[in-house]
Amino acid sequence: MANINTTTITNLNGKPHMVVYICIHFVMPCAVAIGIIGNFLSILVFARREMIKFCVSIFTIVLAFSDILLLITSLFNIILQNFLGEPMSDKSAFWCHFHGYFDLLFAALSGYSVVFISVERWFSVWKPFDKAKYVTFKTTIITVVSYITISSIAFSWFPFILSYSPEKPKSGERCQLKLPIIYKIFGTLSVIFTYIVPFIFLGILNILIVCRLHARQHTSIQRSMAASSSTNVDSTLGSASTRKRQRQRNTDRNITFMLIAVAIAFMVMSFPFQIYWFYMQIRQLTAPDPVFYTLTQTFRYLNCCCNFFLYSATSSLFRRELREIFQCSNSAMNHKKENNILQTGAIARTRTPSSPPIYSTDIDKIKGERKKLLTTSTPVTTTTIENINLTITPNEPTNGHVVTFKT
Repeated sequence: MANINTTTITNLNGKPHMVVYICIHFVMPCAVAIGIIGNFLSILVFARREMIKFCVSIFTIVLAFSDILLLITSLFNIILQNFLGEPMSDKSAFWCHFHGYFDLLFAALSGYSVVFISVERWFSVWKPFDKAKYVTFKTTIITVVSYITISSIAFSWFPFILSYSPEKPKSGERCQLKLPIIYKIFGTLSVIFTYIVPFIFLGILNILIVCRLHARQHTSIQRSMAASSSTNVDSTLGSASTRKRQRQRNTDRNITFMLIAVAIAFMVMSFPFQIYWFYMQIRQLTAPDPVFYTLTQTFRYLNCCCNFFLYSATSSLFRRELREIFQCSNSAMNHKKENNILQTGAIARTRTPSSPPIYSTDIDKIKGERKKLLTTSTPVTTTTIENINLTITPNEPTNGHVVTFKT
């Protein structure tokens, strides 16, 4: 959860700590920039025809959107205040009331997107024949709308526990907590809802998925050994259908491994922030330790930017679709360049000069004379020729024959 007063994050005894300085000035800005670009590319890949046919792609698109929004929130909550010299919550009444709300909301959307990704993979691994009945595009859309609505309502308490006093001149005192008891109660419940519950579900679901995949792999090895040892079975029978089923299984297994990696990364990189927040509440610390707080927040935001690299590293299908996106963009650019060249050439050819060349007037004269001849020529009359008599009479000694015509 975002801290209410974050002016103590970057200063320790009046001097910036080296770890805090590196994380806020270098690591976090790079994570925000890379994360926004990577999640945008992930949305483009999962929205393609070969990927969107899987219902799990809708959850991954929502996950990418929520990660982008969470990174933008971190930009206003942590990064900009170090460049501006004061928190953004002191500059705007709106941001004072809603900075923690957005942080909780987008973190919850990311967490439950990963949870329902694991639920879909659990159906794919444990209940493959019942998956088509329970996991459809309609149920997926209903699920997404449901947990977005529930999360939006669950954190609506946050804007009401803060007060904004713009008349106070000192930085860090304009946005203050006015209901600390409600903050502790609802803040604890919100952290449990946002981090602890998804962590438990992800742990259970992914353990079950990994165990099932291990058992299935062991069974397939035994079947392949039994099939190779039998000599009475013709290997060509059913080869086409067998290859198709094997290809579908490989694709499904590829997606499963990719999403297991995403779930494990989410659990590992968000867990330190959960532990430290509960440690602060148990010890009743009013101000967080700058080093631990900054490190846990950095891990949170690194988790938002690492999904694209996990997709690329673990899924050949994702890499193929990403390659096709870049190939399509390159071909579109080349086609646009060719069209521009053709258009400029056509314009150059059709451009009328200020003084026409000599041959153009000659061509006009020829066309005019040809038209005049066609209009003034007398009509041709035809008459029949009868009683043609061809005789050859000697007349000149040069050829010896002269041809004369008599009618």
